[in-house]
Amino acid sequence: MQKIGTLLLSGANNHDWKYSTPVIRAQLEASGRFEVAVTEDPSRTLEDAQALASYSLIFMDYNGPEWSPAAKTNFEAAVAGGTGLVVMHAADNAFPGWVEFEKMVGLLWREGASHGQFHEFPVTFVDREHPITKGLPDYRQTDELYHKLVHMHGVKCHVLATGYSAVETGGTGRQEPIHVLTQYGKGRVFHQVLGHVGPGNPNLIAFESDGFRRVTLRACEFVATGKVTL
Repeated sequence: MQKIGTLLLSGANNHDWKYSTPVIRAQLEASGRFEVAVTEDPSRTLEDAQALASYSLIFMDYNGPEWSPAAKTNFEAAVAGGTGLVVMHAADNAFPGWVEFEKMVGLLWREGASHGQFHEFPVTFVDREHPITKGLPDYRQTDELYHKLVHMHGVKCHVLATGYSAVETGGTGRQEPIHVLTQYGKGRVFHQVLGHVGPGNPNLIAFESDGFRRVTLRACEFVATGKVTL
């Protein structure tokens, strides 16, 4: 089976991408399903539309300076044309005011969003028949649990799983979206709300759970191909 060409966007984040990006790359490549290239200068890389066309998946572990107009245009065209996109954790904080990016993600960290303590909580699948989730058990995750993410531009969001945000850990006392799918043109977009690594903190426990790893790998394959074999 041909490996899925993947471009992993990194190089800037309010979280520690120097720890998270290598782990994500290793997990993708260890599955045997993905061939991963990492860029620490996404703006420059995305300006090359011809090179971008060789990737079936873009994985975004980036929250930093805004990209050039050419990079943004090529990124929009790639996803709209069918390139799969995964947006992980703080990447949903990125680019306030870039409407097309907000339409891709649907639920974003904007004014009013927050999180409680870094803690263990249950993740519950609410769509158990989707190819990404079918056959997977609910799981527990130690992570940052975002709450009150802002629903932007009326985008249709398909929530696959939620996490219970307990009041005693600084949460809302309700279920919050954890794994979310949207559609942008022909492109499938997966929002992985989990994946916290604090600045200067090599604690990678969020990436070590089987639940996190399985869902992320399946979602990457799904948004790139429309199928799940993993």
